[in-house]
Amino acid sequence: MKKATSSEEQRSQAHGDSTTGIGETVPAIIPFDYQGQPVRFNLDGWINATEAAKRFGKRPAHWLELPSTKSYMSALAKHLGVSFDVGKSGIKLVETSRIRGQAGTWLNPKLAVPFARWLSDDFAVWCDLHIDALLSSDPAIRRGYGVATQRLEDRKKKASKDGSSLAHFRWDKPSLVEGVTYWKEQLQLTLGLEDATNESRQ
Repeated sequence: MKKATSSEEQRSQAHGDSTTGIGETVPAIIPFDYQGQPVRFNLDGWINATEAAKRFGKRPAHWLELPSTKSYMSALAKHLGVSFDVGKSGIKLVETSRIRGQAGTWLNPKLAVPFARWLSDDFAVWCDLHIDALLSSDPAIRRGYGVATQRLEDRKKKASKDGSSLAHFRWDKPSLVEGVTYWKEQLQLTLGLEDATNESRQ
């Protein structure tokens, strides 16, 4: 039987590259529990606004169209020292993904709380606390979780393309999942917060 990856090996694997933005590669996504349902963030604090708004019967597009939102985004860009034309931004404040497991509109953490306030004051405070905890967590642990998650997703993609890779993935999956679980637990300890689901086991 294949030996599971040890904690020491998992720690050493954290020094690879990982992608935590929203784009073509799959970022490490961590779900936090809000009133019994997961709200998904990536490791840079971006929030899946589509999922968050759905529970309140709203859509992020409606918030983004508000004059007050456009004004806020322009003011934010001004204070960041970057010229900003709403809809043609030179900075990344809003991104859309169609990748399975992260589909929807994602908002930069600097927009997440104003957006959440549009949904609910309680939800806005919750988001503020969770984003702050996430961005204040140990960078090495965030990187370790990102690397482990990226490795698992890469192997899933490869396995879906041919039978040989699928057979190897089934053999290696337990150790890959163990790596994600290890780093997720370390991240949980650092944050002092509870997540809603262990997606790596799905």
